[in-house]
Amino acid sequence: MRRIYVRGTGQEDNIGDVILRRAFFDELSRAGELHILLGDASADFLAALDLRDSDVVYRDVDDWRRSAYRSVLRRDTWWVDKPGELLLEEDIYKGQRRLLPLILAVRARGGRALRLGIGQRKPNSAVIERFRRLYRLSSMVAWRDVDSREHFGIGEVMPDWGFLPGADSGTQPRRRLVVSYRGDRQPLSAETITAIRDFASREDLTMTVITQVARDSARSKELHAQLGGELVDWEVVAGHRAQEDRLRDIYLETAVALSDRLHVLIVAAAEGAVPVNLIAEPDTKVARHFDAIGYHRMTVASVDRSSVEILHDLVAQAARTNEVIAQVSAARARIRDVARRALAIAS
Repeated sequence: MRRIYVRGTGQEDNIGDVILRRAFFDELSRAGELHILLGDASADFLAALDLRDSDVVYRDVDDWRRSAYRSVLRRDTWWVDKPGELLLEEDIYKGQRRLLPLILAVRARGGRALRLGIGQRKPNSAVIERFRRLYRLSSMVAWRDVDSREHFGIGEVMPDWGFLPGADSGTQPRRRLVVSYRGDRQPLSAETITAIRDFASREDLTMTVITQVARDSARSKELHAQLGGELVDWEVVAGHRAQEDRLRDIYLETAVALSDRLHVLIVAAAEGAVPVNLIAEPDTKVARHFDAIGYHRMTVASVDRSSVEILHDLVAQAARTNEVIAQVSAARARIRDVARRALAIAS
């Protein structure tokens, strides 16, 4: 059987990292036996990935690499990079360059080297040409946003893997307004808080503050104190999968999700909620990932604006439910098409 050596490490406290990896591994497993580098991921993180009995997990990168070299000499072997955010930094480049002999060996023996669903955090002209030379050795490169594709000048664009799982519109009435924000940025302004409260009242929505990344828990509590409603924090549940299941149930009841977290908005949209990137000043990271699925102008900037102006924009965004559902459906079809071609699986 073909062996597929895949890098899969992620942020331990981030439900989004679990979701996109689980979807990614599910597709990859159609092409062979997975040998996944997961480093020091906790048992709970691993359990949430729903790995198969045939999947082999490696904690140490050297063990994983040695196994891959042995495999290349004996059987059909592929190498696959992890999806998600790419930091264009010198130390990251050096780490990727150490994998160059393995990638060359895989390609020389007729295997595939795949980078699917990646996106640069921000451009860095000092190192991008060296990254570009490495990436040109891949059998296929698919970026999760147009900007990354344009900066690198190679590969194609695909939607983020996080769009793949989900229930679309569902059948539940959507009477929730979800609010979730990063803990490492400035708090929302008083005008923004007023606009959110007024929007919930105008639309008759139940305020629901959620934590999808554990380190945001303190910010969630601050927002709950300001907004009221229900707080769905992480610290009271038993791990990643329990929190994901809670959140998906909530998103199925959600009309609109307000956040500056990319995968809060992606997962909410995948369950049929309208995603709104309500932030002080435009942050292109979130918007460009939604641009990649054809869902544009989902950012509402609040700086130097009154609560009435912000409220007006929120009302306009709330009317986009059918558009969200249509674009997410198209995104899923696009992801499956990319996976089919990357893995050479007949449709």
